[in-house]
Amino acid sequence: MNTKAFETLLDRLGTDLDAWPAEEAEQARALLGESDAARRAYQRLVQVEGWIEASRPRIAPSAPLAVVRRALADIAVWEATPTLLDRFRRLLFAPLPRAAFAFSLAAIGFAVGIAIGNPNAGKTFDMSGSMMTASVDDVLF
Repeated sequence: MNTKAFETLLDRLGTDLDAWPAEEAEQARALLGESDAARRAYQRLVQVEGWIEASRPRIAPSAPLAVVRRALADIAVWEATPTLLDRFRRLLFAPLPRAAFAFSLAAIGFAVGIAIGNPNAGKTFDMSGSMMTASVDDVLF
């Protein structure tokens, strides 16, 4: 393994040689024993990983539990806002709106019936279902 291949693997796999594939780790350890350039690259990456680890925020072990407890307390106190479907169900199943809805449908039905009228007005049908026409002269008193 040359230094360039070592640096590529070092970038991909990190400084923990135990996490590397066995053959590459063995070659990397051998190269670290022989090459100053490989040792410098390894030390630079160890330093960068240390900076990254040091920059991570530290939180107390009890902090996540406190956050969850606070959230649960807020949820228990906070009233749920009814959804649009819940509001519609309440409106639909309340007695007064249901009656108003039924009356409005009946009124619409009467209005449509009056507007359209009876298409068979003035027409008479006999027992067989055929239409009969009559005039004033046909009526016997």
